[in-house]
Amino acid sequence: EKFISLQNLSRSRGPDSQGYFTNEKNFQFGFNRLSILDLSDNGNQPIQSSSGRYTMVFNGEIYNHEELRKSLPDGKYTFKGNGDTESLIACFDQYGVKDTVHKLDGMFAIGIYDNQETKLHLIRDFAGIKPLHYGWNGKILVFASQFNQISCHKAFYGESVNEEVLKLYLTQHFIPAPFGLLMNTFSVYPGEIVSFDFNGNKHSEKYWSFPEFI
Repeated sequence: EKFISLQNLSRSRGPDSQGYFTNEKNFQFGFNRLSILDLSDNGNQPIQSSSGRYTMVFNGEIYNHEELRKSLPDGKYTFKGNGDTESLIACFDQYGVKDTVHKLDGMFAIGIYDNQETKLHLIRDFAGIKPLHYGWNGKILVFASQFNQISCHKAFYGESVNEEVLKLYLTQHFIPAPFGLLMNTFSVYPGEIVSFDFNGNKHSEKYWSFPEFI
């Protein structure tokens, strides 16, 4: 019930369907969908890969998803619809997380759980068009496209304001990545993959950065 109340905070941004998945061990995903490319139920999320290795929620649009779908081995994947969600999860299944991200052209915020390696990857498009916030207090990890879905979670509701970040906001009129307004809250950099393993170890990697000009 509490999870659904947090999920409902972004219901207006995704009014077409509401999905939920849990592995009943260590994670749960929720998603509010705004149908764009595929209006059928085939694009509903959360979605699992055909192998069962990956579970994903994805906000955005992959412009080259048709080309990526055609690059997959013939006959290996069966698609029910023509949307980018199915194309994307198949690519993760085929190429892995890092290699797939390097192939993407689009705007996106992705949360994908690797059931084989028990790792969660948070991925943001290189231009930072789609927001991706998360809270991590050493025990509980929460991620969402809206910051209030982090700040209203019971693990972070009582966190104090980070005064240094507040100063940034008052001088710049926005909060830049990787900061969050509350203690123990953050945002993913544009062009970054932030990963957490089963033991809570965090690793971040920039897969894209502005080229250096001489």
